[in-house]
Amino acid sequence: MRLAKESGIETPTREQLAKLDRRRPKKGSNDDWTHPHDPDARITKMKDGRTHLAHKAEHAVDMETGAIVAVTLHGADLGDTATIPETVAEAGERITSVVADTHGEEAVKQVSTDGPREVVTDKGYHSRALVSELTEWGLRTYCSEPNRGRQRWQRQQREQQAVYANRRRIRGERGPQVVAPARRKAGAMESTPV
Repeated sequence: MRLAKESGIETPTREQLAKLDRRRPKKGSNDDWTHPHDPDARITKMKDGRTHLAHKAEHAVDMETGAIVAVTLHGADLGDTATIPETVAEAGERITSVVADTHGEEAVKQVSTDGPREVVTDKGYHSRALVSELTEWGLRTYCSEPNRGRQRWQRQQREQQAVYANRRRIRGERGPQVVAPARRKAGAMESTPV
């Protein structure tokens, strides 16, 4: 309706609206479309190719027990590298609160009171900045690396060291054992339609 009024049509018919929409260059803009019941939903392309207004749910899982440690909800238009710091921080908060609430019970003695120590992700979450940031937080990363070819590292020594350390861990003895289950579970970190 707003697009029709901007075009000078006060009370457009359904055909006039369809015609205006066909001519519009970017049909899927979050500025133009909102869900009537959920204004926080964002336009995203689903894995099957359809477009929906949706949210992106991420979860942090304890790799040894399979327990879900934290769940965060983001706009579906945000990339993986932008959302994972919040999910890791939420996981850390949940772990420390559980340890504080249990008062030394036997099952919790195996849990680190400092929160997560390692982060395992698929290649959609890999970026220089993210691996470097997680390393600065004191976490060991096992982020699968996409094939980007030869990289240039001018004035990025800190990022280079973090990415190379991540690469050594992935290719090391423990890397394939840790990364393979994360690749199988990657489908769980996807957008969910409203």
